[in-house]
Amino acid sequence: MRKKKKLIFISILLIGIGFILWNFGFFNHYNYLTAKSDIENNNPQIIFIGELRLTSSDINTVSKKYGFKIVNYGCLISYSEQNGIEIYNSQMDNYLDTLNEIGWKSKYKKEIDSLMKLTNIPKTAFWIEKNENGNWYNIDWMHNHKNNARISIFDKYGNIVTKGHFMIICPSDEIEFMGELETKIDFYDGENIQLKSNCYLMKR
Repeated sequence: MRKKKKLIFISILLIGIGFILWNFGFFNHYNYLTAKSDIENNNPQIIFIGELRLTSSDINTVSKKYGFKIVNYGCLISYSEQNGIEIYNSQMDNYLDTLNEIGWKSKYKKEIDSLMKLTNIPKTAFWIEKNENGNWYNIDWMHNHKNNARISIFDKYGNIVTKGHFMIICPSDEIEFMGELETKIDFYDGENIQLKSNCYLMKR
C-alpha cells in the first residue's frame, strides 16, 4: 500500500514538473536555456511574433548595429511556445542592455520607424535637394500632352507632404512641357513646384 502511494506521489510530481516545463516553453525551441546558449555562442536574437511590416533583411540592417538579429516566428503559435519566446526575449533584453548604451531601445525604435516610413516612398520617386532641404517626388500620372500631372511629394522621412494635380504655368512668351521633371524641378516652396526655368507647377 505504501509503495502504491509512493508511486502515485512520484507520478503526480513528474506530471507537475512536466507541466511546469511545458508551461515555460522548455519543450520548444525558444526558452530560457536556448537563450543562454545563444548568448554564449554569440548568436543573440529577438523572436518576433506576428507579421513583419518590413522584411527581416531590412530590419536586420538596423538590428545588427545593436548586436542582434530579428527572427520572425509567424502568427500561429501555441500558449507554450509564446511563454517560451517571452522568456527567451527577456533574457536577450537583459543581455542587450549590458551590450549597448543606455537608451538604445529608443534609438533602435526611431531607426526602425524611419525605415518603415521610407517604405511609403514609391520606387519610381526621385530626390531633389536645394540648400540642404529636399523632397521626394513621384509622378503618379501624367497627361499625354504633358501639360498636367498628378504628383506626390514626400519629406526625407517618407511622410507625405502633398499630393494632387499640378499644371505647368509659363510666361506668355515661353512654352514648356512637363516631361523629364527629374531634371527640371528646382524645389517645392510649400505651395507650388518651382522649376529651374521661368515656369512652375501650380497645384489645382
